[in-house]
Amino acid sequence: MEVQAAQGPEVAIRLILVLVALSGLAYLGGLPAVQRLERRLRIAQLVTAGFPFLAIGIVLGLPSVGILTESVLSTLSPLLGFGLGWIGFSAGFRLDVRELDDLPKGTARAVGFATALPFAFVVASVGLFLLVASDWSRLDLSNPAFLRGALVLGTAGAMTAPQAARLLGESGREQRMLLRLEELAGMVGMAFIAAYFRPRGDGIGWHLPDTAWLFLTVGLGGVLGVVAYVVLQRASAPAESVLLLLGTVAFGAGFGSRLYLAPMVVCFVAGVFLSNVPGEHRARLREALGRLERPIYLLFLVAVGAMWKFADWRGWALLPFFVTARLGGKWLAEKLIRRTTELAADADHWMARRAPIGQLSIAIVVSAQLLFPEGEIPILETAVIGGAVVTELFAQVFARNRAKTRPTLALGVEP
Repeated sequence: MEVQAAQGPEVAIRLILVLVALSGLAYLGGLPAVQRLERRLRIAQLVTAGFPFLAIGIVLGLPSVGILTESVLSTLSPLLGFGLGWIGFSAGFRLDVRELDDLPKGTARAVGFATALPFAFVVASVGLFLLVASDWSRLDLSNPAFLRGALVLGTAGAMTAPQAARLLGESGREQRMLLRLEELAGMVGMAFIAAYFRPRGDGIGWHLPDTAWLFLTVGLGGVLGVVAYVVLQRASAPAESVLLLLGTVAFGAGFGSRLYLAPMVVCFVAGVFLSNVPGEHRARLREALGRLERPIYLLFLVAVGAMWKFADWRGWALLPFFVTARLGGKWLAEKLIRRTTELAADADHWMARRAPIGQLSIAIVVSAQLLFPEGEIPILETAVIGGAVVTELFAQVFARNRAKTRPTLALGVEP
């Protein structure tokens, strides 16, 4: 075992015990009773984001603790890729194209405004910041790292946490599908970034045109979905479906990572395929996702916290640029949506509907760090994670204040 060879058997034993304990905590955090308690206490949004597990990862990653060190995280990188694949698959499986027929007129325009405007605002402001903060002696205009970082952060900033619809009570049912379409836009953006800003070097392997990598990403996800569908037809017991689901995500994430593709995009395509192909497998997969999605995400956040370079001041300096540009873009998008469509008629809902940053935004930045370990990607994590804290607090305060006078803003109600 690499951890044992690098740091000694006592560190390996401590790591195994910590991982077992964290797995138990994550399992408890995903129990329906715990989630019902969170909603009853009106803290579901904050706890769902998993910040306590993020804090645990930060502590375990400290040099004085010495559990999740850089060498250990390097050894556990396949598990991190699996977490990204799981988040992508979960998002794809939630996208049921049959629900698109019931959406009102103007939905496509609303999703376009809600994603394009924050993306443009963030890319413009963050791109300028990263350009000024760049090492000009190593600036490569043929593959500009500052532009790549701005596009990554713009894609992350365009996303909104699907759990934000819970803050709207009954009126959040319509918004839930809009937020899922935002996730689709985020996957498209990440696929383009991974295809057109590929890492360079002799160890990369295949050399194909950039557009070919884009088609390969979609094709690999489609083939993975077909293979999973065929295999799942043979499964009869729920336990078999769970194992096959875990194997599908692990294979797709691992294969995508080896080809320097975004693993969550590959698994997202497979999830969309399995969600929209008729069959009994959908009910079994939906049940398995309901049990496993949150515990796996909480463990994923532990690794994110351990690899987070929060001591870099540039990330905290970038934070206000990111949050201001994102909220400004979301606010302007909401104005245009209300004026040009029949959606979002209530202006008082915009903060709760568009503000919170969800797990997909964090996953986009982590995926970029795995693809491009060099450059300014680590400081982007600070902007997104810190922005998630700030925007969720904004949304919580807004929703709690509105709930006193507007019963439609019912905190903790499932959409």
